[in-house]
Amino acid sequence: MLRAGQPAPDRSQIVSHAMTPVLIETAPVRRLAQGTPEFDAAMGQPEHQDLCDFMAYWESKREGGIPDRAAIDPVEIPKLLPNVLLIDVIGQPAYDFHYRLLGTAIVEVDGVDYRGSKLSEMVPSTSTFRHIWEHHLNAAAGTIELRQDSLRWTRDDSRDHVDYLILLLPLRRGGDSIETLFGFIHYLMHEPRRPWAQ
Repeated sequence: MLRAGQPAPDRSQIVSHAMTPVLIETAPVRRLAQGTPEFDAAMGQPEHQDLCDFMAYWESKREGGIPDRAAIDPVEIPKLLPNVLLIDVIGQPAYDFHYRLLGTAIVEVDGVDYRGSKLSEMVPSTSTFRHIWEHHLNAAAGTIELRQDSLRWTRDDSRDHVDYLILLLPLRRGGDSIETLFGFIHYLMHEPRRPWAQ
């Protein structure tokens, strides 16, 4: 997703999406469920206002239930777009996820343009990556969680690991079933450790 007047990322500097992420084994990886003190503490940090704004936008489209994909208008959230992603849910119940759209900040920071890829093509369904898979599967079942994670996409040391928070929110598409995940990534590069992140 590009903001008006913003040039497209230089794809010569973007690595192939066919690389498996590398995780820091000692890095904190947590999923914070909506309604818990940890979720509220993380969302309540002043530097996480973008996450709150994203959640508030989704809430404004609910009308008593899960919002419909057609109600989401990128024009209404121009400041959030660089960190937004849209993921198609494959199967009912879900068994895979197709990354349809990525914000420009995600491509720039991660160094990977994985639009058009499936989660199964990039991240093995193993215990190492269970938090990533469970987060997607839970979101597809209607559970809202905030995941804290740290990874890099290359197989060498040419790029730093990236610490981030990711929020995945469910969307319907005409019917009652959840067919899309509406996501937002907040990067933590310059933030101090917080009690909720221990």
